[in-house]
Amino acid sequence: MRKILLLFILLAGCAAPKKEPEPKSLQQSTVASIPENYKDIVFPEFHYVAPYPGDYRINITDSITLYAVRDTSLPLIDLTFYFKENAIPKNREEVAALQLLSSLYSKGGTETLSPAQVDDSLEFLSAKIGGSLGGTQSVIHLNCISRDFDKILPLLFAIFNQPRLDSARLELQKSAAIQSYLHRYDSPSSQLGALSARVAYKDNPRLWRADSAAIAKVKRKDLLALKDEFFAPQRVIIAAAGDFNTDSLKTTLTKLFANWKKPKKGLRHFSEVEYNKHTGIFVSEKDISQANITMVMPFVKRPHPDYYQTAIASYILGGSSFSSRLTNTVRTQNGLAYSIYSFAKSDYEDVALSGVSLQTKMESAKTALQLIREEVLKLSKEGPTDEELNFAKKSLIESMPAMFENAETTANTFAVSEFNGRSLEHYREYPEKVKAVTKEQVRAMTAKYFNPDSFKVSIVGAANKMGLDSVTTIPISALEF
Repeated sequence: MRKILLLFILLAGCAAPKKEPEPKSLQQSTVASIPENYKDIVFPEFHYVAPYPGDYRINITDSITLYAVRDTSLPLIDLTFYFKENAIPKNREEVAALQLLSSLYSKGGTETLSPAQVDDSLEFLSAKIGGSLGGTQSVIHLNCISRDFDKILPLLFAIFNQPRLDSARLELQKSAAIQSYLHRYDSPSSQLGALSARVAYKDNPRLWRADSAAIAKVKRKDLLALKDEFFAPQRVIIAAAGDFNTDSLKTTLTKLFANWKKPKKGLRHFSEVEYNKHTGIFVSEKDISQANITMVMPFVKRPHPDYYQTAIASYILGGSSFSSRLTNTVRTQNGLAYSIYSFAKSDYEDVALSGVSLQTKMESAKTALQLIREEVLKLSKEGPTDEELNFAKKSLIESMPAMFENAETTANTFAVSEFNGRSLEHYREYPEKVKAVTKEQVRAMTAKYFNPDSFKVSIVGAANKMGLDSVTTIPISALEF
């Protein structure tokens, strides 16, 4: 027993000593460094310098430009080709054919490979190739494993230079397009988009859409007559990202476009869409519980000195989610909307639109519209607070790194920027232009581009439940040009 007691005393004596309490001065220092409120946390000043496009820009030819951003972290290559051209129909008979041709390039096989063989080749190599025609540009996209790049590029060439436009695939595309047309207004948002465009713009071929009867009439010969007119390298900007040797990529693309089909015709006629000047409230009926509302007016075509000033005005008014005035008034204080936001769109081809969109119960639509009007007029008269202006500038500037978060977004940001005619200094100058905006400019731009009396209000819902005055009802059958 005595031996056991002696052993216990010896073990206790060898136990680790208790941790001494921290010196009082250190404890006080730690407590003092923790702010009482999260608003008191001090962050280091944000400083970000955007990458310079000129460091990645390569001329393939006088009309073909490459932005090559290397990233060897994964064995992948991603290429996007932007063709400066348009697929605007010359007449109504072309609308359906152009719509189907857009998807059939990449789905209809090549002169030597059936559609199934093209699909199998891409699947075997875990690669993707796609393309589409648009109102201002055509786009080809390629994604593949870097070791297979030299195998994939000839296939991409064949798809867009030697398309088969397979008849069986055409019938499948026609069936899918007809179903899409028949269900085009199943969602309130798609119906609202059609209504807003219908009342906002004058008739223009760029706004035409094919109906099911026109789609059903399209024959393969109609597509063959059009196929050589598109994806022609009159002006091409390429965004390349991934695991490649830049010099080798330049050589490969130079050879690719040396054999690419040459343009047989000039660009199709392009005309800006014209805005209808009349205002009012326009309703397209739909049996739903929430009124889907958008109100718009003409904004600017970029580049324009008013753009940044209005972008900040929109951010303060309704573009900054829960910190915006409209969200605070309409949603937080009055509980009338789950979603409400303002916008000032960026467009280099047409005069863009500014405005407000929201969803609210039918019975609260009138109240919500009145609250929006009051909030807009208040900002138009008083301007923003210092805190609002500083927060808006800070948020817009600090969101810029998202455009360069990886090689793919960086390359495409540069390509689209040049496609829009911006200078190489655009992203270096952006922060200073935002910082230069004043409170008075925000007030003036709110009054100019968010004028409630100039809004054209489009609503999808039940007109008899909203209690609105002077409503123009547009039947769903009249939504298309």
